[in-house]
Amino acid sequence: MDEERMLNEEALDLLDEAMFTSSLITDKERKNGRVNDWESVFPTSREETERMEQLLDQAEDVVEDPRGHAYAERLSDLRDVVDWSKRRHCSWTWKLIAGALVGAGIFYYFENDQKDDIERAKADVAAVAAWDSTEVALNVGDISADYKDSHYNDRLTSPKNFKMFELSSIKSHKEYQEKEAVRVQAMADTASTEELKTKRLESVVKHQERAVEYQAEYDSVAQLNTAQIKAYALEKVGGRLDSQRNYGRRLHNFMIYLFILIPLYIITGYPRGYTLTASRRRTGCLTAFRKIGFGLASFFFGVGVAMSFLPDDVVKYHYSDGHTETRTEGNVGNFLILFMKFGLMIVGAFLFAFVASFIMTIETVLGLFRNFDWTAIFRKIGLKAAPQVSSGSKVEK
Repeated sequence: MDEERMLNEEALDLLDEAMFTSSLITDKERKNGRVNDWESVFPTSREETERMEQLLDQAEDVVEDPRGHAYAERLSDLRDVVDWSKRRHCSWTWKLIAGALVGAGIFYYFENDQKDDIERAKADVAAVAAWDSTEVALNVGDISADYKDSHYNDRLTSPKNFKMFELSSIKSHKEYQEKEAVRVQAMADTASTEELKTKRLESVVKHQERAVEYQAEYDSVAQLNTAQIKAYALEKVGGRLDSQRNYGRRLHNFMIYLFILIPLYIITGYPRGYTLTASRRRTGCLTAFRKIGFGLASFFFGVGVAMSFLPDDVVKYHYSDGHTETRTEGNVGNFLILFMKFGLMIVGAFLFAFVASFIMTIETVLGLFRNFDWTAIFRKIGLKAAPQVSSGSKVEK
């Protein structure tokens, strides 16, 4: 071994230098001349990879006995490191793509469901627009807060019905604030500390102020004539239509976003080995988030599937003579079982889709920056890339 060391001393020194090229190796390891974890030998950038390869080539040029065991074994190991670091590797997974597809399906379902709400909102606007615009006084008297509970469906049939419904709703809000003020006042009177009493008295004042505001709104609406009520109603139902449309657009945009994200995720999912090495230790939180998120999703969905084997239509009757009878019929009392069957599976699907989409977004953004030379791309298309500022350096002006 000593003779082999003497023959290949310069080549072995170059191999040692190559083995300590990676920036993952600590100063203590460099000082001791020993690497505690072989994973630290892998380079974290193209420059480190090229530097390691150059040192290996130099070692091959100066070696006197290339068949020496120590030299040949270390050279082979380091060549494997360089080859792996230079190659591109598939980093995307079908699980994340499946989660994104589930998310897109969820958004598609809700978007279609939202279309029905939009059509209903359009019908409401059309119903109000058909009202007579003649300015006629509309005195409906004092309306109770309970009126709205049984007159929701006919509120848009005429200006009078709408005015009565709105007055009832406003009065309901006012009475609620007044009741809350009384309730919190009673709590303040029995408060255990002066600080708690002060906070509760402040809350009482807020409730009283809101009640006054609702009373002012009630008086304002009560004075509106038919034409003013029509304009008031159009503003209300028109705002609701705009809200429904905006919500529908958001659902549609999220669905399109996921369909665009999937191919981008795949395209950016072939980083070179040194990129994977550089990001491996920085993505620990993301990996933990994936494990926890998918674990919770699997738990909820699995429990929901397991609960689906429990019957939810079995009702047991007890009679006065002591005998019992079991029947199979619908029973809303089995709400817990119904929720466990469908609710937990839905929660699991939502969680699975959210975690997958979130991780795909982060990995795609990281892939776009780390897997492509944007400076060269901008140069090819005639654009000047923005100057990159590294830590500890300044941009010259």
